[in-house]
Amino acid sequence: MTPAFDFLTVTFRTELPMLRLQARSMARFLDPGCVNRILVVLCDQDEAACGQAVEAIRGEWGGLAGKVEILPASSLMTTRPRGPLAWLERTWVAGPRCAWRPLRDRALGRKPKIYGWKSNSGWLLQQACKLLAARVASGSHVVILDTKNFFLRPVGAADFVDAEGRPRVEMSSLSPNMRKWAEASAKRMRYKLPEGVEIPLSLTPTVHRREEMVAAVDKIEARVGLLECFFARRSAKSTEFMLLYAAMEGGSPGWFARFAPSPSPVGRVIRPELLDEVIARSETENRAMMALHRKHFFRLTAAQKDSVLRLLQRCGLTKPGETAADIFGEDR
Repeated sequence: MTPAFDFLTVTFRTELPMLRLQARSMARFLDPGCVNRILVVLCDQDEAACGQAVEAIRGEWGGLAGKVEILPASSLMTTRPRGPLAWLERTWVAGPRCAWRPLRDRALGRKPKIYGWKSNSGWLLQQACKLLAARVASGSHVVILDTKNFFLRPVGAADFVDAEGRPRVEMSSLSPNMRKWAEASAKRMRYKLPEGVEIPLSLTPTVHRREEMVAAVDKIEARVGLLECFFARRSAKSTEFMLLYAAMEGGSPGWFARFAPSPSPVGRVIRPELLDEVIARSETENRAMMALHRKHFFRLTAAQKDSVLRLLQRCGLTKPGETAADIFGEDR
């Protein structure tokens, strides 16, 4: 069976410039034959405003625009929490827990900030959204992206799965952070990680078979409760991807039989000083995509920003006369 992928990105209004760049790269480089749907989940304190902003750039997806579905985060969450304690916690998280934040910012004269769902931390709540969105996906596989990901070359099914349909996964060389997140997540899931085995990176892109991901999300929620509440209370160093790893008995022979460890498809700018090296390696190694967070872009020198612009121009991802500031927006 030919794989059909749902591409999932969680966003909010501050990240709209990066989402626009990602959309352009999908229109230019993504094989339409492998795209089932493009799911854009709105983790924003004002879902209506965010939805209007995303709808306004729908044309950037080009021929794929008709496959874009815009989903408010609230539409992924149950409206009837089971049991009084779950109902109370959900009411607290969705109401007074963080409602004071915009009021505090105005009172202190701070620069306006856009928060996540119900003014909770967007970084934390987007992890819940990535898991919950599996239940509305309909393709054979789900490809989870961040807005900082954009494609650099033609990409098709073989970039995400092997010939047997096994999701490609990038492994970590036992980095301390990845191990810490994996152990915290495994503890939550009451799963013992195998000793001495590599673990996957807790970074995008991440690919899963949809049915297996849905089963894992159900298992996670059965252990930790409502996912939006779990992540709102900071999740004790558990991450969405490591929870999936633990729920799928990661590191076991069965896990390795279902996934295909593969070379990295991404050039990641994890520190501004690495930009030139990442650009060079992305081109010489024919990387499928780049990951450049907006916060790193705004820390680049003028010369480095010009390097990014030239890369995007070579990839055909700019419009005539556009500057790097036009593409990445303002620092906020």
